[in-house]
Amino acid sequence: MDARRHSIDLVVSMEEFRSIVARFPQRELDIRRRFGRDASFRSICSDYEEATKALRHWQKTLEEADPERDRRVKEYNHLLVELEEEILAYLSRP
Repeated sequence: MDARRHSIDLVVSMEEFRSIVARFPQRELDIRRRFGRDASFRSICSDYEEATKALRHWQKTLEEADPERDRRVKEYNHLLVELEEEILAYLSRP
């Protein structure tokens, strides 16, 4: 892989943990280290990033009294809490 392609891959990969670093800034170094060496952790971070984007989408929906919107917001909030717990569990491993 050439250096330019590797640089692009790193930027894309870093996007996958932006939200989790924002949530746990004090653990940024741990997150970066685990992300760099653990494919399962990268997958969880990617899931977290996607769930964060989905939550933002549903929160911005204009129909604030829409039961579907409320259900989705609650669902994604719950998913994010579960993913945060899983991420913290990974970070506490050696």
